Amino acid sequence: MSSDDPTEQMRWYAGLALIFFAAVPVVGMALVASDSVADNAWVPVIVAAPVNLVGVVFAVLSMVARDPRMSARRLAIAGGLVLLGDVALYGIYSLIT
Repeated sequence: MSSDDPTEQMRWYAGLALIFFAAVPVVGMALVASDSVADNAWVPVIVAAPVNLVGVVFAVLSMVARDPRMSARRLAIAGGLVLLGDVALYGIYSLIT
């Protein structure tokens, strides 16, 4: 970590939080879908997992970027993608059940 950027540590923690918020709901829903007898229980996981995976990639890219502006932009994109993926995950699941 460099001492010339005061927001670098905050972006690291925000990136770790986004990775957590992307991975945990998908894994939890996959566990719910694995116990379900319905044929369409995996649809929310199949739809949301790629979106959250791209969000994780953007979060990691924002954590390792040297330029603060590029890092902040990638972090904002990651946040939007993770939010979109989680809303799709829970929204599709609520429509199925």
